[in-house]
Formats: sequence, C-alpha cells, structure tokens
Amino acid sequence: MQFEVKISLEKERYSSYIEAVKPDLDANVGRSKTRVEEGDGFFYIYISSPDTVAMRAALGSLTRWFKVVKDIIEGID
Repeated sequence: MQFEVKISLEKERYSSYIEAVKPDLDANVGRSKTRVEEGDGFFYIYISSPDTVAMRAALGSLTRWFKVVKDIIEGID
C-alpha cells in the first residue's frame, strides 16, 4: 500500500518558494518520493510514501523548507 498526498499552491503566490526548493522537491526524501508539476495557475506537489511515518517526515521536511524560504523572503523585503 502506498500513501499519496497532492498539494495545490497558487503560482502567483508561491512561485519563488517553488523555485527555491525545486531541487529538493524533485528528489526522494527518505523513503518518500516527491515531484512537482505546473498547471493552469497552480503548482502541484505530489508525495508518495510507503507508510504514514514516512509521509509525516516528508510533510515535515516540506513545511520546514517553505518556512526557511518565507523567513528569507521576509528578511529581504
């Protein structure tokens, strides 16, 4: 059994976030696999994990990456 999550983010608001973490998004994070796709006005982040522990870890990593980017962007503005 695989667990999957799809996260939708507005391009206009999150393009700088995605560009900053894209190398990490298109890689395996521990036992999870992530990928990012672009659609009409949105970025879609897909996370696939073999269990809930790996999914939680992948979501935690993603959250930390975006927090770091947010802190940097706010520090520059």
